[in-house]
Amino acid sequence: MNLKYIVKNPSLSPQTITLPQGLSLDGGRLRSIRPVVVQLPPMSMREILFNENGMPVNEGCIQDLNVAHENDDGTPIDPHGDRRERTRIRNITGDRPTMFVSETRRVYPNLVVDDSRNLGGAQLLAQFSHLRSARDNTTAIYSPAALNMTYASRTDSLYHAASTGKVEIESIVGNGYNSSNAITMRVRNPGNQAVRMVVPRGTMVEQQTWTGKQNLVVNDDVWIDIEPGQTGAFPLPAFCANASGGSPSGEPMNLTPFVFNDMGGSFQSQDAMWRTTDSRRPVSMR
Repeated sequence: MNLKYIVKNPSLSPQTITLPQGLSLDGGRLRSIRPVVVQLPPMSMREILFNENGMPVNEGCIQDLNVAHENDDGTPIDPHGDRRERTRIRNITGDRPTMFVSETRRVYPNLVVDDSRNLGGAQLLAQFSHLRSARDNTTAIYSPAALNMTYASRTDSLYHAASTGKVEIESIVGNGYNSSNAITMRVRNPGNQAVRMVVPRGTMVEQQTWTGKQNLVVNDDVWIDIEPGQTGAFPLPAFCANASGGSPSGEPMNLTPFVFNDMGGSFQSQDAMWRTTDSRRPVSMR
């Protein structure tokens, strides 16, 4: 029986992706017995088939990852959905960062944004939509799927616990990137039972306000345990999510419900993450 491995290129630049010898194909048991070099056009994915011995036997068809649907001005987008879509902005006036944030709030009216609880997501979608609009030569608010993200579904996640009141996030601070403590959080357990939660790999953490600095993406699963009535300080490892932004340096940040999808080696290094998010294209966000 053949095993399928999917390689993705979400950028607007052609990519040469190398699947290394020894790559785990099924969680650890089966590994590739030789390297595979894959050429991928922009915004595409390809299925690579391996046999039961880990030998590549076929490169499957290329599939399109471009935006599939364009909405009229003001059309809401479901943040839980998996459709690659965008809502055009017709009335382009004033300061662009302010416009992108206000339009994102309009397109996502039900998205929880509460700086006092360090919960958000609109700022992140606005900034990523700004960057993708520049690459696509348009002005639009994009769906999470079009930005290579999914809405968090895990009920054991920190976001779920904080959004339902099980715990309280007292603060989130960004301290650089590509380090084991790029993010520092203070979390309180107001209940009478111990709480165990996870911050899943790929969790997106946004700047609370548009500073032009980087959003961050947690690059490994982090489990958090807090006893009843206690408050804990927790460092999180994270990569920069935007090559074109400055480094976080003590700014307040928000936890978002969005998880960045691994497009094949995205979490191997900071450079790999930048290739996935925006191909390191120098787009000003200020």
